[in-house]
Amino acid sequence: MNILVKITYIGEIIVKTKQNDRFTIGLISGLIAAISMTILNYIFIFATPAKFRFSDFVGIMLFGTKPDSLGEIIVATGYHIALGGIFGVIFAYIILLITNENLPLKGLTYGTGIFTILFSLGVLFDIPTLKESPLSTIISKGVCSACYGLVLAYLLKHFSRN
Repeated sequence: MNILVKITYIGEIIVKTKQNDRFTIGLISGLIAAISMTILNYIFIFATPAKFRFSDFVGIMLFGTKPDSLGEIIVATGYHIALGGIFGVIFAYIILLITNENLPLKGLTYGTGIFTILFSLGVLFDIPTLKESPLSTIISKGVCSACYGLVLAYLLKHFSRN
């Protein structure tokens, strides 16, 4: 977790230069939250029966198949983290429309909601590799997505305060 502290510190330096810029605050918060989600995802991969990484799902969307080579895994993971940054920007602007009250609950709901919507695309569009997932994968992705939402909400509040 020491690396997340350093990444958060770098995020603080970047955000301090643009304190009122919701886009930058949302992007940095989303990127850091996506990195934490990816780390947690790899912990689940090694410690539980779950075997699909978030980068596998992104890789299937990008390449048409599960990433096989190290290069494909790196590209898919990079796209996954970038997508987390984009979703962070969206959350930062959604919060302007509603209130900052109960931000952790809103972050938790946002993270799990995005997971549910994106995960269901495999079923809706009949993508064979994404259509069927074991319970362990769904649980691990749900927990990781909830973690993303909580970290996103915390960082958004933290960076907006500084």
